[in-house]
Formats: sequence, structure tokens, C-alpha cells
Amino acid sequence: WQLDLTPYVVPGGETQLAIRLDNPPDSSRWYPGAGIYRNVWLIKTQPVHVGQWGTFLTTPQVSDVSATINLAVTVDNDSKTDAMADVITEIFALDTDGKPTGKAVATIKSTTVSVAAQSNATVSGSVVLANPKLWGPPPQQKANRYVAVTTISQSRKTVDRYETRFGIRSIECKLDGLYVNGERIRIQGVDRHCDLGALGTAFNERAAERQLQELQEMGCNGIRTAHNPPAPELLELADRMGFLVMDEIFDAWVRQKTPFDFHLIFPDWHEQDLRAFIRRDRNHPSVFLWSVGNEVGEQYTGDDGAKVARDLI
Repeated sequence: WQLDLTPYVVPGGETQLAIRLDNPPDSSRWYPGAGIYRNVWLIKTQPVHVGQWGTFLTTPQVSDVSATINLAVTVDNDSKTDAMADVITEIFALDTDGKPTGKAVATIKSTTVSVAAQSNATVSGSVVLANPKLWGPPPQQKANRYVAVTTISQSRKTVDRYETRFGIRSIECKLDGLYVNGERIRIQGVDRHCDLGALGTAFNERAAERQLQELQEMGCNGIRTAHNPPAPELLELADRMGFLVMDEIFDAWVRQKTPFDFHLIFPDWHEQDLRAFIRRDRNHPSVFLWSVGNEVGEQYTGDDGAKVARDLI
């Protein structure tokens, strides 16, 4: 989630940002860490810009010969007047370190969009990429990736540039298992909690990478996140290293596990949190499965639990 700080900033003056944290006992079944233990970003944009998690990329048709890439871009206009903007996207291949290589391999042509004041608009485009390098789990396949670089211009002046990393792959569930790019893949996974052992809960990219490297050496190719949305950097590592991810959001629904856990606010916040969670993670090629609950009490209560599950799905 993010907050718009614009109304509170003092131009040319000093602005103080104060954050109050409340971490009561029994707020989870395990120690979740107190304070801010993941990265926080301060984002500065022009009034017209790509919205938060404002790109949605899909590859509905995939083969070794060609791949169709569809991209929807949501453009926000935070100004008090209507605005016109040009949106164009170039696609680049990424190397093993996640850096763009060479020239653009494809371009989704420029589209002009009108965005009402204090509102947003979505533009969609498509392109067919010849001879795509597919994403898949090692050792059978390679975790090839691309980046879609979206540029928004007004009066031929660039006002925003937004990157969407992705992989091209097909996913299919059959009676005999999971198929990635037409090849049957045996999932050998683990349930990974957010802590890093003796290092604690604060996210450390190198420590997380080493953890995944150790798992990969053991033959692991799948991760289930437990039991809340993972750090975005973990999914970036999973994309780069070729892990299959079951992305999980809730440890509890309405029925409590501890006195002060998420059940207290589930009725008011599950929809907003689920929507934000999916929008944040939907472009990651590693995510092939979504989980809406971990061993929730409702699963033992018959129709009530089934109804909650259906609503979440």
C-alpha cells in the first residue's frame, strides 16, 4: 500500500514524516518482527504517471516460434485539469543479473489517451515476439526474462518511465501434474517463512538469495510463501532463479488463532488487501498458484468456510 504525501509536503521548507507502530503481543502465531522490517520507498512523480502497480502483462499464446504479449497500462492524472498523454512500451531481454541487453526486441506502438482530472485511464496494446526465450524452472528449463519499459509523454516530453519485468511461459494443470511450456514438471517445494533464521526478520537480499541457492542445490524448485504476502525482492529472486511460487496472503480469516491476529479486521480489510496483493504480484512469472488461506479454522465448519473461500477466490 502507499499514501499520497503531496498535501502534507512543505515546498522549500522542512517536512517531518513520523511513523507510529503498534505490535501487540499475540498478534501472530510466530514472531513477525517489530517495526519496519522491509523496504519503504519514497516515490516522486509528475502529476501524470503510471498508477501504483499500474501495468498488467499477459502472454496468452506461447510457443518456441512466437509469443503474444498483451499489456494494459493504467495512467493516473493527479492534476486539477484534464490531460492528454502518449504511452509507448519497448521490450528488452534481461541477462542473468536482471539487466537489459542490447536493443529492444519488440515495441507496443504509441497510444494517445485522455485522462480526466483527478482520475485515471487504461490503455491496452499487444505485440507478437518471434522466437521468444521462455521462462521455466531449472534444470529442465531456463529462467529467461524480459522487461517492458513504458514511457509516458506529454507534448513530446517524457513525464514518467515505468519498468515491468516478466517471463514468457505457458502453465497448464493436467490430471498427471503441472506442465510448464508443454513439459511436465514435478514440483519439489518447501514452505518458506519470512524470517532468515538467526539473522531475524529484517529482509536481507543476499541472505534470502543464499537460502534459495541452498534449497536449489537440494533439488527444490518450488516455494510456498508463509503465511502472508512475501517481500517483493523474494519474488524477484524467484523469477531470476526459476522457482515456482505459491503466493499466500492470509493465515486467518474470521476465526482467530491468536487474540490479536488478522481476524479482528478481516471483515473490513480482506477485499482491499487481496486486491492489492494480486495487483502487486501478478506480473511475476514465478507465481503460478495463489493461496487465500493457511489451515484456517473455517475449513472445518462446512458451508461457512466454503462460502468465505468462494468469496475470496
